[in-house]
Amino acid sequence: MLFINPAQEKFGGFLSRYVPVGIPVAIGCLSAYLTKHGIKCRVVDEELIELTPSVLRELVAGLDRPYIFGLSCLTAHVVRAYQLAAMIKAEFPDSIIVAGGLHPTACPDEALQTGHIDYVVRGEGEEVMLQLHRSLRGGADPTRLKGVSFTRDGRIVHNPEAPLIPELDDIPMFPYELFDNPKYDMAFITSSRGCPYKCTYCSQRMLTGTTYRYKSAGRIVQELDVLVNRYGQKQIVFYDDNFCFKAKRVSEVCSAIIDAGLHKKCTFSVQTRADNFPPDMVPILAAAGFTHAGFGMETGVNRLAQLIGKGETVEQHLEAVDLGKRHGFDVSLFMIFGLPTETAEERATSFRVVQGAKVQASKYNNLIPYPGTPIFTDLQKSDRIHIAPGWSNFNSTLSVTRSIFDRTPLPYVPETTSEFELKRDIIKYNMKTYVTPRAVTAILLGKKGPGWYQLPERWFLTPRELYHVARIGVNVVVNMAVAFLPLRITEPIMNWLNPAMRARPRIEGYDASAFSASQWDKDSAKQKTVVLKAAQEERKATGRVNIALPVVQDGTSKAEDRVGV
Repeated sequence: MLFINPAQEKFGGFLSRYVPVGIPVAIGCLSAYLTKHGIKCRVVDEELIELTPSVLRELVAGLDRPYIFGLSCLTAHVVRAYQLAAMIKAEFPDSIIVAGGLHPTACPDEALQTGHIDYVVRGEGEEVMLQLHRSLRGGADPTRLKGVSFTRDGRIVHNPEAPLIPELDDIPMFPYELFDNPKYDMAFITSSRGCPYKCTYCSQRMLTGTTYRYKSAGRIVQELDVLVNRYGQKQIVFYDDNFCFKAKRVSEVCSAIIDAGLHKKCTFSVQTRADNFPPDMVPILAAAGFTHAGFGMETGVNRLAQLIGKGETVEQHLEAVDLGKRHGFDVSLFMIFGLPTETAEERATSFRVVQGAKVQASKYNNLIPYPGTPIFTDLQKSDRIHIAPGWSNFNSTLSVTRSIFDRTPLPYVPETTSEFELKRDIIKYNMKTYVTPRAVTAILLGKKGPGWYQLPERWFLTPRELYHVARIGVNVVVNMAVAFLPLRITEPIMNWLNPAMRARPRIEGYDASAFSASQWDKDSAKQKTVVLKAAQEERKATGRVNIALPVVQDGTSKAEDRVGV
């Protein structure tokens, strides 16, 4: 089986030369799980290699036919995934293509309607993909599996959801050896899945509901030992949705790290919520070598935080920042601009709050209303949301990395601002953060940290590198020049250069109370929890989890369970 990570555009365009590539975690986990059960797998990441028909033929050499391809994709990469599916079917008409990941989970009909994708695996993919592969190779009926969507007799069918993986220790150790490439930033570990909170913009909840599962402390130390002692990593990031959710688990992990002596060889970074960062936990983290904490503050305005279901206040974030700094932590804050009803004054307030906190790093991205989230459903009712062909504008880095003159529309612009004003603010406040003597020095010296860029050694002696660095510098200077000029001067010019911006002007006197925010479906989250608990009990009793649909007397699956939405 060949797993593919599609990449429509390498991160930052020409900036990709200097940005370490994140390892595609999803296809790594899938490959490890299937390999554990005796299935031959290969992985390919388009961040490193562009797939062409000739490259595909080389990659599948030696695999069994019909070839089975797995495409894992986020919304920003889905257009490339569909292009690859078409290319694969043209090259290997008898191949079987399976799509999975956040976007196909939210939009399975869209994927199947391309005519090139045979199955969609919704939700967590490890066990479903294993059983689907076995069915396809063994002649069993692949349409009898939970968590699978497909087309049958011209109609789309969605089988019921499969349970989440009951025990994360059942997933093999991440196969770092498959991604041993100098371009990758290998220094990461995922020790848990899920987050029980209700942020309306977070697509992760589609997969996990309110559940929270984690690996054992012993297993975490095993993976850390590989990273530290085999691959020489010195700074490791925990990629968890919410690492600090359970204090007892954090204590166990920290004790295991200390017992293994890893805190003397490496430092660790964690991303968590401010309200899960209490005073009694922080010293434990510090003793185990944790030196950086990142918080998704999102906004410096409590009104907006409440609107998006954060369940945290600005004050709680500032207290967490202060607490972390007192214990020697570097702290980062991640912000979202362009929230519903947000004004330019509130963006300025958010920036002042972050600056006042004196954190190590901060980043300001535009809101991406991902499909499947409550905020996407809410904004679909508005003429202010714009979905470019192939969802190509659903990328939070576009406003930061591209020229201010780029015509790619933002996916959403609130009624309280104009499109150029929002784009300008995103660029302006990021420039104020990153174009500083401290940040530039860190880039030139190749120091690792949030927003990490790394120039090659002795780059200043290579004409090609000088050209690319100069190009980046020109882009930065031009963006700053336009972003920092008065809006009354630049906005008419930019609207003239890009007339499409006029479609989303600022609406004077807009009533913020006109926006009605919905929440996640409680019944759906409850059902995920119920199904997970049942799977955990089944695993304890039998050692496995059955994801096959029940069979009625005529030998077919229950029809009422398989009607598409």
